[in-house]
This record gives sequence, C-alpha cells and structure tokens, in this order.
Amino acid sequence: MALLRHASLLRPFIAVARHGNLSAAARELALSQPALTKSVRRLEQQFGVPLFERRARGMTLTASGAALYEHACLIEAQCRVAERAIVALAAGETGRLRLGAGTYWGNAAVPRAIAHLQQAMPGLEVTLEVGVNSVILPKLFAGELDFVMSALPDARTLPPGIERRDFFDIHLRVVAGKHHPLAARRRVTADDLARFPWVLYQHDRDVMDKLRSVVERGGGAPPRIRVETTSLLAVMQLVRSGPYLACLADAFLRAIPEPDLIELRFAPEIWTFRSGALFHTSLEALAPIRTLIEVLSREAAGPPRPRRPRRASAPTDATR
Repeated sequence: MALLRHASLLRPFIAVARHGNLSAAARELALSQPALTKSVRRLEQQFGVPLFERRARGMTLTASGAALYEHACLIEAQCRVAERAIVALAAGETGRLRLGAGTYWGNAAVPRAIAHLQQAMPGLEVTLEVGVNSVILPKLFAGELDFVMSALPDARTLPPGIERRDFFDIHLRVVAGKHHPLAARRRVTADDLARFPWVLYQHDRDVMDKLRSVVERGGGAPPRIRVETTSLLAVMQLVRSGPYLACLADAFLRAIPEPDLIELRFAPEIWTFRSGALFHTSLEALAPIRTLIEVLSREAAGPPRPRRPRRASAPTDATR
C-alpha cells in the first residue's frame, strides 16, 4: 500500500498527532472538527488499523500511528521542499533560500558566500539562522531550512532525502582574555580550568559534555557554567572582560582574529568533528544550492592556513 495514495490525509493526521486533540488541530488547519474527524477515520480505514487511542483528555498515537507519524513528517517536509523548488525554478533566480549554520560557518564563511551568491542572483532573498546542531538540524529535517553548514552527524543517522557534503575538520579550543590569569601559563591543566567560570554559547550541551569528559579524565572538577547566551558577541565580550573561559572553533578564531582573545595551552583535545553541508536532495539541482556548494568548497580549500591565534608569551623574571 503506497503512502502517496494517502498524501492528502497525512497533514490532518500530523496535526492531530502533534496537538493531541481535534479542536487545536482543526484550528491550525482551518477545518471544522467533523471534517477533521472524517479525514482521520478515512486514513484509519485505508490502513485497516487504528492510528489513535481516543481518551477523555485527547488522542494519543497507537503503535501503528507512531510508526506512520515518523514517515508522514518526512513526506510532508519533502513535499514542501519540492513545492518551493518548483516555484523557484519557475521564477528563475528569484525566491527565498533558507539557510542554517553553525558558529564558524554562520559568522564567517556563509555570509561571504551569501554576498557572492546575491551578486550573481540579485533577486534571491536569503534568511540565515545561526545556531548549534540541536537547534538547526531538526529544522532542516522538518523542511523549515533548505541548506545547513555545520558539524556533520553520522551519515547513518540522517533521514531519507538529506544529502551530505564533507568539507573539513573543526577543532574546539579553550580561549580566554589576554589578561586572564592563565594566559601566560606554559601549560594549563584540568585543575586550572576548573577554577574559573565558563561561558556557554547557545546552550550547546554537546560541547560541555565533551569538555567535562576531558577535564574529568585529567583529574579536574567539572567546569562551572556561569553564563549561557545565544549571542556569540556576548561570549567574546565576557571572555575579554572577565575571568571567563569558553570553547570556540579554531576555524572561527582564524577567520575572525580577535587580538584580545588567546588560545590557552591546554594539551588534551576537547573535540574534533567533521563539518560540511547538509541539504534536501530535491534542491540539489537548483542554481543557488549549486553555487553555494561551489563557493563554500573553494573557501574550505582556501589559501594556506594562517597561524593559530597568538598565545601570551611566558612571563619573564621581571614580570613574575
């Protein structure tokens, strides 16, 4: 039984599953409640199994309903992506491209690529959302974003219809202000890191989990997160202005050199991950997507890697 035969009934099914009751789903879809009930029952009849358990406080998915819901969301997302692709092709090089990006890509490489893209396609509108993977990848998978540059998840975990392009490895570094007490240390230990407050960017628990594991293996206490912020500018200002520490990508530190920030001499590797592009397969043939991949590939290959951010020199006898 092909799912495409039921495509017109999937949106009502998804709405009821998401809200857990008919009235909220009916409001979202601008349908009457009887019409919505009829759509759900028709889908159940066509599959020959109940998809919901009807309860006094609402409706919950059965095992069969839960299995259908996962696939129905993917189908709906791909239909939305395909519709935008058709509109974009019909309109030539106009329309809207919705991009997502991680910290380095979103604050350095992707804005430059957008500028290049719009020089060639001035009628193209672009939105860019910068965030951590836990924020932007679900939006990509749900069809709310078209193209993402970020840390790449395992290819085996990607849903159907998502393409992956590898670019390069990104390394996380521990950074501090140039006047930080640890700035001139020839060697920073896990115990040293545990003594100071940390700034966490975008509530990125993956980064802190990796950092915590490395510090604890080195015998230090878990890092103390004292500030969480969605602003990268705030992270940098806090690190410049106080005793805070933070983890930032080496690619970002090279792309946007900041003379008031230094990389600490902490030897253990915090986290290295593969980064690159993720996008909907159905958009691969579109000129804006092809151009983005081409421009970002050139940036990734790039000129010779510049020197890493400077470290403070070790104190002399006169400055100790």
